[in-house]
Amino acid sequence: MEPKNYSTPHPTISEVKEQFKTWRRTRKSPRPIPAELWAAAVSLTANYSIRQISKALVVDYSALKKRVLIKKKDSAASMSPPDFIELNLEPATAASECVVEMQDILGAKMRMHFRGKTDFDLLELAKVFWRKKP
Repeated sequence: MEPKNYSTPHPTISEVKEQFKTWRRTRKSPRPIPAELWAAAVSLTANYSIRQISKALVVDYSALKKRVLIKKKDSAASMSPPDFIELNLEPATAASECVVEMQDILGAKMRMHFRGKTDFDLLELAKVFWRKKP
């Protein structure tokens, strides 16, 4: 006798329940549940709890739970790590920081605080500050 194909792409609980009923009616003697039916029952865990499935299909809760855990373990093991991971190993460049404080004889003060690259001449800024007229 050829094994029957009980699987469908995304079966509903009622479809799997009907597959179990058909299998129970057509089996000749007490036999273990076929792997295809167990696979169909396990596939229902995406939408139903193990308790709901075991109750609806009239199967042993512990046996179903064991198969669900095995499937989860197998699917986690089958996930391969990425082939290539690019790492940036260049040293982090510290942002340069500069603070310039000036005070003239009359008490005028100027404070400049720069972070990163400065694109202007600090010496020229100082000369302008010192040359100002009161």
